[in-house]
Amino acid sequence: MLVSDLAERGSVHWLKVDLVGAAAGRDGLGAKVVVRAGSLTQSQVHDGKSGYLSQSDVPLYFGLGAAAVVESVTVTWPGGQEQVVAGPIDANQTLVVRQPPN
Repeated sequence: MLVSDLAERGSVHWLKVDLVGAAAGRDGLGAKVVVRAGSLTQSQVHDGKSGYLSQSDVPLYFGLGAAAVVESVTVTWPGGQEQVVAGPIDANQTLVVRQPPN
């Protein structure tokens, strides 16, 4: 039997990033997202791909481990426009990032 008891071992935090594009398209496909939380730096490209017999993971999911606060989220939109959302950003929520108009 497989048992998931990770949350019982300590705090497990996460952040979902939901992109809303303007010039980049409504879902922000092609954008690169970098999340900095504590000693962690994670990045994902929102490519809209999905695995076999599954669907895309939208919004993007970042596991933060013990970090309860995110210092910054940086989005590089297709076309090169960079947007920084400065923290502190509380973990365990969905952060909606809207692309600013050009």
